[in-house]
Amino acid sequence: MRQTVQSVLEAKEVSDELIDVDAGAMVWEAIETMVDRKVGAVIIRNEDGLVDGIFTERDVLLRVVYAGVDPKTTTLSAVMTRDVRFVTPGTTIEAALALMHVNRHRHMLVIDGPRVHGLLSMRDLTYHLISHGEGRFEAAVRQARPADAA
Repeated sequence: MRQTVQSVLEAKEVSDELIDVDAGAMVWEAIETMVDRKVGAVIIRNEDGLVDGIFTERDVLLRVVYAGVDPKTTTLSAVMTRDVRFVTPGTTIEAALALMHVNRHRHMLVIDGPRVHGLLSMRDLTYHLISHGEGRFEAAVRQARPADAA
């Protein structure tokens, strides 16, 4: 049976609370939230509460630091990623990983209609495959001893 993104959301050890920030907030506020919550991305919502974009560590690096903008005076709407890719809860893990790889994303929203189910990272998906996968690769990784890795 093929595993879906929903199975990853259900198995996540960390609270699946969606961490979002208002699009009008300053970049610094989002960075503080990401550091405090130990996450690599936050969802950006507009005044209607709808997903307006995503703000990631890559956005911090490229659109803030490298661009030389002041994070304390720049709004998130000026530097967030607006073209948000997403999958549905029924998407297979393999398909989600392929989409992330092709589009060079490390985070992806899980959306079904207007409802946001979660935010997954490439790490979430690979960890789930390794710990719950049924193929030869996953079994070999689970059986490997630390001495074998050297």
